[in-house]
Amino acid sequence: MIGIDLSTGMLIYLIIWLLTIAILWARELWRVKVTDWRISRSRLFRCDHCQYAFLTKENSNITRCPRCNSMCILRKNNSF
Repeated sequence: MIGIDLSTGMLIYLIIWLLTIAILWARELWRVKVTDWRISRSRLFRCDHCQYAFLTKENSNITRCPRCNSMCILRKNNSF
């Protein structure tokens, strides 16, 4: 068995906790960046049935309206 004194053990314990917190923090920053909703004109669409305007994901062609649940074909050249 490897013998370590109390101060070395506490230092190793502290380093492990700091690394864990740093990894979780970096993961959270990455997750926020990936799932971030940026409001832009290209992501704003309007339902043809109920005229409800809503935001969609960038690379989707078909979605459902959040209000009336009808299928909406997303056109990139929407004019409001």
